[in-house]
Amino acid sequence: MQLGSCFLDSLTVTSFFGNAEMRGVFNDRQLMQSWLDVEAALARGQASLGIIPTAAAQAITDAARLDRLDTAVLAADAADTVHPLVPLVRALTAACPGDAGRYVHLGATTQDVMDTGFVLRARAGLDIVARQVDELVRILRRLALRHRTTPMPARTHGQQALPTTFGLRCAVWQSELQRHRSRLAQMRERLLVTSMGGAAGTMAGYGPQAFALERAVAAELGLGVADTPWHATSDRFAECLMVLGLIAASAEKLAREVYFLGRTEIGEAYEPQGSAQVGSSTMPHKRNPIRCEAVIAAAGTLRAQVPLALQTMIAQDDRDMGVGMTLWKLLPECFILIGGALERLVEVFGDLGVNPDRMRLNLDITGGLVLSEAVMLRLAGPLGREQAHHLVMRIVRDSLEQNRPFAEVLRADPQVAAALPAADVAGLLDPLSYVGHAAALVDRALLNSESP
Repeated sequence: MQLGSCFLDSLTVTSFFGNAEMRGVFNDRQLMQSWLDVEAALARGQASLGIIPTAAAQAITDAARLDRLDTAVLAADAADTVHPLVPLVRALTAACPGDAGRYVHLGATTQDVMDTGFVLRARAGLDIVARQVDELVRILRRLALRHRTTPMPARTHGQQALPTTFGLRCAVWQSELQRHRSRLAQMRERLLVTSMGGAAGTMAGYGPQAFALERAVAAELGLGVADTPWHATSDRFAECLMVLGLIAASAEKLAREVYFLGRTEIGEAYEPQGSAQVGSSTMPHKRNPIRCEAVIAAAGTLRAQVPLALQTMIAQDDRDMGVGMTLWKLLPECFILIGGALERLVEVFGDLGVNPDRMRLNLDITGGLVLSEAVMLRLAGPLGREQAHHLVMRIVRDSLEQNRPFAEVLRADPQVAAALPAADVAGLLDPLSYVGHAAALVDRALLNSESP
């Protein structure tokens, strides 16, 4: 089996998609070891209730290590049986000394073991994702504090709108990620449960102590107990992938922000570049944002899997392995993609190049147009809002059509001169005077959010 590997493990893209830690969690060996862990936990739970001998449970636990099994034999048996778990159960049974093997997989069904194993892998993957999100939040909080009063143009509809601060933008980004932290924590409670339904969801094969056994196995694995069997209800995994999709969307947004701010014409922030890093094979001057581009590609690929994850919820009858097989593919790939995307973002924002001088220069390139709202609102006092809006809009139009600085046209207008002293006009055209409550908003965002 090659679950979750596909193109993600190919040598040519390893440095762009995924990361070594997440691939280590979702490789085939770790997945099979998780299944063995479930088998061992089942045996120990049964022994604790007197269902099987304690010595047999210990023997099964000792043998339930993949490095003690012949993986070549496993692969050949899988090809013959066309079954994902039976070869592993057979190998574990054969590896047990004495008659302990007779108690392997007692009362269990394939999907119980496999689904619980996937839950264990998802838990390990979520630990990594949570740690990466926490690190990114910490970095953005530091940037927000460092640049809480650093002025830059706010942009709406792709155009300069008003002055803001780079710190406020970072505070907004960390706030979004804080909500993802909450979603991860809430979703874990629903996802991290055992699957113990038995062959058809009735738990019949587990005998009269089925509920006690379920609790014992859950305790052995550090998982919760589901209220009902969930062979045909994949909403837990679907929710997990939806949350990963939300994080991926935020990741792509952050990557695109750096991509845009690093444009030659903008130059306000840029992806760090190592001394040996090559931007272009032909143009030595290029500083290509390759990490951001990798995040964009990975995030888009992951988000495209979310509809398929929702499709897995539409299972037929009491068990539907077509759904299960889809999840076998989706879970590893989505975790690997988000792990790589977040690692790239931590690299980018951890050493982000920020150019306050260019931010200020860009604020000035409109010749004061970016302060038109400030002027309009100040004129609204003596003139009324509607008249002030029409007046300033006419002045803006004249400035653009005549290719004259906004400040010059503004000062030359008799209505403006009659309504405002020249000193007031000069003050209104200072970008630093119209960043509003940006610094206070940064403080409030960081105060009201949790520091990881």
